[in-house]
Amino acid sequence: MTVVKDWESKCRCCARCCYEKIEFEGDIYYTDIPCEMLDLESRRCTVYAERNKRRPGCVCLTPELAAGGFLPADCPYVADIDNYRAPIFGDEESR
Repeated sequence: MTVVKDWESKCRCCARCCYEKIEFEGDIYYTDIPCEMLDLESRRCTVYAERNKRRPGCVCLTPELAAGGFLPADCPYVADIDNYRAPIFGDEESR
């Protein structure tokens, strides 16, 4: 398995990373606004292979970005990051 395939195989397709986020005073908050390219039923990107061209704001997830604190605490991408600080979901913190 290639490094890219191994990295992407960690995804559980929860799609939480495909929702708009807001940064306020150092904390990241998730909204209930999904990316317009997200299929809400399958929870998959409808333009995954060309997502960066079709939606310039979309970022390709890397280990460095995953460590940045915008993924849920139970996300496999951040499972091995010590002292990971997860974003806030609604009224609860997911830390």
